[in-house]
Amino acid sequence: MTNEPSPTTPEVTPTPARSVPRTNSVAASDNETMRWLDNFTEEMTQPGENEVAFFARRRELKLGVGLDDDGTPVQTDDVD
Repeated sequence: MTNEPSPTTPEVTPTPARSVPRTNSVAASDNETMRWLDNFTEEMTQPGENEVAFFARRRELKLGVGLDDDGTPVQTDDVD
């Protein structure tokens, strides 16, 4: 026997699982997914303001801003 107290088991109160009723049919869900995907794709085709600022800064610093046909980094002045 030791002088240490025996650990007590914490009291756990289980909560009943709640099921969320499905109001959307598979077809409605698919249409919503397609609309979201179309919107997302459209937004991703346009650069964000951080991207515009990032590449503007690279151009200011004369860092490579693209690749030529041989894969060599080029400056904006180097592009025909």
